[in-house]
Amino acid sequence: MRLVEREEQLARLDLLFADCLAGRGRIALVSGALGSGKTALLQEFGERVAFAGAAFVSAVGSWAERGLRFGVISQILHDKAVSALGHRFVGAVLYRTALLGPALHVLCLGLLELTERVPLVIGIDDVDLADQASLNCLLSLARRLRSARVLFLLTESPQPRSSFRVELLRLPQCTSVVLKPLTERGVAAWLGEREAGRIHALTRGNPLLVRAVADDDLPQAVLRCLHRGGPLVRHTARAIAVLGEFASPTAISSLIGVDTHAVTHAVQVLTTAGLVDGGRFRHAGTRDTVLADTTPAERGSLHARAARMLHDRGEAADVVAWHLLEGPPRRHEWVVPVLRAAARNSPAEFALRCLELARKSSVDPVETAAITAELARLEFRSNPLAAARHLTALREAMRAGHLDQAEIVMVVSQLLWHGRTGEALDLVRDDPDVELWLASAYPSLARWRHHPDSPLTMLLRGDESAASRAERFLRRVQLTGDMPWAAVFALQTLIYSDHLDTATAWCDTLLERCGDHLAWQAMFCSLRAEIALRQGDLRAARRLARVAFRLLPPHAWGTAVVGPLSCLILACTRAGRYVEAAEHVAQPVPEAALQSRFGLHYLHARGEYHLATDWHEAALADFRACGDLMRAWGQDHPGVVPWRVQAARALLGQGRPDRARHLLVDQLASASRRSRTSGFALRVLASVSEPALMARMLAESAEILDERGDRVGLAHALADLSAALGHHPRARMIARRAWHVAHECDARPLLPADVPDAAELVEELTEAQRRVAALAADGHTNREIARKLFVTTSTVEQHLTRVYRKLEIKHRSELPAGSRPRPRR
Repeated sequence: MRLVEREEQLARLDLLFADCLAGRGRIALVSGALGSGKTALLQEFGERVAFAGAAFVSAVGSWAERGLRFGVISQILHDKAVSALGHRFVGAVLYRTALLGPALHVLCLGLLELTERVPLVIGIDDVDLADQASLNCLLSLARRLRSARVLFLLTESPQPRSSFRVELLRLPQCTSVVLKPLTERGVAAWLGEREAGRIHALTRGNPLLVRAVADDDLPQAVLRCLHRGGPLVRHTARAIAVLGEFASPTAISSLIGVDTHAVTHAVQVLTTAGLVDGGRFRHAGTRDTVLADTTPAERGSLHARAARMLHDRGEAADVVAWHLLEGPPRRHEWVVPVLRAAARNSPAEFALRCLELARKSSVDPVETAAITAELARLEFRSNPLAAARHLTALREAMRAGHLDQAEIVMVVSQLLWHGRTGEALDLVRDDPDVELWLASAYPSLARWRHHPDSPLTMLLRGDESAASRAERFLRRVQLTGDMPWAAVFALQTLIYSDHLDTATAWCDTLLERCGDHLAWQAMFCSLRAEIALRQGDLRAARRLARVAFRLLPPHAWGTAVVGPLSCLILACTRAGRYVEAAEHVAQPVPEAALQSRFGLHYLHARGEYHLATDWHEAALADFRACGDLMRAWGQDHPGVVPWRVQAARALLGQGRPDRARHLLVDQLASASRRSRTSGFALRVLASVSEPALMARMLAESAEILDERGDRVGLAHALADLSAALGHHPRARMIARRAWHVAHECDARPLLPADVPDAAELVEELTEAQRRVAALAADGHTNREIARKLFVTTSTVEQHLTRVYRKLEIKHRSELPAGSRPRPRR
């Protein structure tokens, strides 16, 4: 192995060897950190002196043979150079080792005889690990061979309170040689300039570690250092690996049961070796290497002791819990509270592990039930399907009276999510508060659902007062528990009352508050898709519904799967993507889902798909099923699902206009005059009305749907209005506007190829007229346009008059839709 930055040390050894050749015995004590290259230096110098004609005798101290008397001396005597003296000499020494004086005398005579023939260099690696008998013998030899051609070359890693080292350094012929870490320049000279700085910083210049990093073999080098360092160094390193940032000498001493001074020295050994800096491992992978070199039983014991020690010191619950998870906890009264406390504000995976261990460690049935409820609530966040495994135990705990009110609500909520409605109802028969929120998802389960003044009925009236109450509730709502059904319920109220902009803002706000709760994120994303659908933004509706399914796959949604699924079916159907819509319709859904509030939207979506694909009988069955459920629940509010309008369309497809007209009149009577549902009903009713009324009804429908921000509904109304106007001069412009709105929405069934593009007429405008028309279409007033274009208001008015004439329109609201501002999302 090539030596780097060791020229000075080799030169000093050469001088000592020269003294040896001159008959002056010398001792070189080479000191250095673990892995500093002491062995390499010894081997290199041994080859040098052997080449110079000296006899090189070597031995190695080790932890394994530290208890073997005269183990190192025995190695010297069995060296080939010494054995050349003859077996009688070796035997005499070995058999007289019990009498140290006579044995030393024989050994000295033998070595002197050998040095008369040839200079002798005795190299002992890791002399600090030699047995005490050998050390005593070496000291005696060193004192007796001062005038012999002998050089003792000893390497050591400094040990605390080493009497051998002290005695040796007191001898005048002893010279200390220290090996320092490599400099960055030395690393570069050894390995090349590439990454020399990084490797030096990582290893602190320790040659063993430098080579290991270069060869990508750091773990083995770390283990070599630790095993050369001995049991105390290894135990200290393991304690540092277990304690991490809490690894002070005092803590390590307490953990491994060793004197603090000894621990301090061991830490210093690790520090000088480049493994530790400031009580922490310099390389992130060292901790894993150290722990991997420990048996599972040893690791568990260390972590268990660390947990108790840190708890007694008052450290944070998550710190103590981490050790409890890694080591087998004993049944102490503090273990379960610590684990539960640690789970409260920790990442989900760690919190789940804490709660699982807390449940196993608990012996109190009430406490166990509460922990199981915490587990179910936490697991539901990312995987509702996995959380279902706790429901049976929780149901039994509830019957035994071991759950509080909040936990009962959570259990009922999860039972409903998984379609276990019978079990949910059985658990809350005598609890009206829980029944209130149960009814928000499954109105058929609420015994008071027919009461006109019940909270549920009041909130679902769909009028302005209901929307105001919903918004007031959302201002103070807290996202807690298993699923924030109350917030979901309030958002639905805003959606059903056509407050789509407000619902959008609150939905986005709630999404920001969800944190890492995937189930909540998915639910609010699904509601956001419903809002986009009602606004006629089919692309956004599809995208948001797919995001909801990416957050939570369909099989994990339980009965709520019909929420985002209905959005996908409707968005694809209205976009003319019938093949894709059919795939969503074919996806199986839980039977219990069709009895839920989300089930209404699914039946409506499936019915509209059947209607678009000319399966009028199936469509009518779905729409009537919606109506039957809503009437049975006492919640036949048009804002939820306009089932009468859609049923009327199915009846018209079957050639039954009278029955269709009756349903539409009922719908208009029950809906608010300017509601989105009224706009739908007017459009369909116009198709079975007198020609004189048709255009007026369609114009009112388009106006209402434009107010409510439903772009798809507006496109339908405009297309019907254009057809109703026939050859009227405005028909062509209205058709173009319908085409543009449909194009914006991706409503492909409303995009006939023969509709002329308004761009043809726009081309007839002058440049000045185009600028004025564009600003007017963007919603600017005449005065604002005049300021922007640096003209008079009169000039703007003249330009607009000519624009209206050329485009065949009468008002700025009829400017081409592609130039008008989009409604707020």
